[in-house]
Amino acid sequence: MKNLTLCKILTFVRYFAEALFFPYISLYFHSKGLDVAQIGILIAAIPITSILCAPIYTKLCTNPKKTKLALMIMSFVEAFFIILLMLANNFAFSLIGIILISIISSSNYGMIDSLLTLIAEEENKRFTSIRIYGSTSYMLGVFISGVITKYTSYAVSFYIACGLFILVSVLYFFTRVPQHVEEEKEKPKLKEIGTNKFFIGYIFFYVLLIGSMQVGDDFFSLYMESKGGGEYYNIVSFGFIGIEIITMFLLNKFGEKLGLKLFFISAILLVVRNIAHGIGGTSLWFIVGFQMLRGIIWAIALYLSSSFVSEILGYRLASQGIIVVMLGIQIFSAIFKFSGGYIIKSIGYSNFYLILLGFSILAFVYFCFYYFAYKKYKNKQKENQLSVEM
Repeated sequence: MKNLTLCKILTFVRYFAEALFFPYISLYFHSKGLDVAQIGILIAAIPITSILCAPIYTKLCTNPKKTKLALMIMSFVEAFFIILLMLANNFAFSLIGIILISIISSSNYGMIDSLLTLIAEEENKRFTSIRIYGSTSYMLGVFISGVITKYTSYAVSFYIACGLFILVSVLYFFTRVPQHVEEEKEKPKLKEIGTNKFFIGYIFFYVLLIGSMQVGDDFFSLYMESKGGGEYYNIVSFGFIGIEIITMFLLNKFGEKLGLKLFFISAILLVVRNIAHGIGGTSLWFIVGFQMLRGIIWAIALYLSSSFVSEILGYRLASQGIIVVMLGIQIFSAIFKFSGGYIIKSIGYSNFYLILLGFSILAFVYFCFYYFAYKKYKNKQKENQLSVEM
């Protein structure tokens, strides 16, 4: 089997397993009788744990071979920690369970993205040509898990996820890492990442954009529940992930022409979404309709982010750079997931989304300056290269 095909299968299975578990954590805790403040603390434990673990993974994952080995072990152990979480019968034990899961899964996305980006680039493909299989399986998984949880229980969906995580571990074993990157002799240094001003600037923008989007997403199922529509969350997820898949397909065909300008579109759409959620009032389907914009925003991020980090830092630093970007998002998420439950209890969901609106506006304004500065820098690079060649 070709390595690229194996990666697509691995991505499909991995995200199908994710869809059977992670979207329903908040509703699962709610079904256990926990209030929104307690749930906020529990879901905040994921990014907080990531902040503590990410530096360790950054030190360990200095090349694709080590990243693959770490992901293989983590996927296997993750299944058993999910079972421990289901055995928890109170808030304290639930917190311990979610921390154990977070130790394994918190940096997973950055590590997966970095590995698949390098594999795709070795085959002269975009990262999204593999990632689209993850979105497709996630969409199917959310719909199927919604049916499972409605007619059986969350436990059934979670146990199936555990089995799939173990299968993912086996698939990693057979995945071949990029040879030309693996043979790199010089170890990447974090100091090189920290002194790259365009990389640091990009982290600031991306954290504002995706961090505020993800925080809003994490509380959206509870927002729907507060409006009496929690049972429709799987259908809503199915919808915006479907839009994400269509958008990624279109970006793979036509996105090259727009390049970084696509980030302007994603920032504007997030501003619109947060306005809609903030003024949604009592209308369930009004906020649901604007939640669909999430599919376009996330598709653009998936299409651009990993390849742009690789462009700024180069192959040698790409894996660590992507993990650092994800760490920035986790820090933002930790703050607002932890405080989000208390904020919502104090001022309500609508006002909470208006706070997130402020961050999305800041992301748009900041990127206006960043984009033109980076464009000027690239033009200067081209001019210097031409003068050297002449």
